[in-house]
Amino acid sequence: MPTGSQDTARPAAPEEGPGPAVPDGVEALAQAADALFLAMRKARGRAAEEGGLSLAQLALLDPLAGGAELPVGRLAAAAGVSVPTATRMLQQLDAKGTVARRRSPEDERRVLVRLTEDGRDRLTRLRNQRRAAQARGFEAFSPEERAQLARQLGRLAEVIERQE
Repeated sequence: MPTGSQDTARPAAPEEGPGPAVPDGVEALAQAADALFLAMRKARGRAAEEGGLSLAQLALLDPLAGGAELPVGRLAAAAGVSVPTATRMLQQLDAKGTVARRRSPEDERRVLVRLTEDGRDRLTRLRNQRRAAQARGFEAFSPEERAQLARQLGRLAEVIERQE
């Protein structure tokens, strides 16, 4: 019997049940994809640093590889950074002689960017080094496995793009 004091027991906290149902193999695939993305980012980062460019700078410059002169906004979108961030990065690259910037003759508000000869050489060298390293790594797979992997990674990229 109670001794005059009120029962101060609190209700039990709701139990956290299992998370949403996950189809077989999804967790293992998600972990493998995360590991792949991290390994690729690290590898690209190392290669970029060896070439004197950060990974972000490399992403910003890649669209210019074909020799085009592009507006800052398009470069920012391709690299997944804001226009102010891209502008700061491009100012640094301009100071290093990697890119050249100029105002658009049609619209003075737009800044157009192109690779300098030095920038093109640097980017080409980095891309060639990256391809050579990838080729060495992909030798672990048979030609059939490489073809299958290419198809599956293409599908994975499409799925990821649709989710964003």
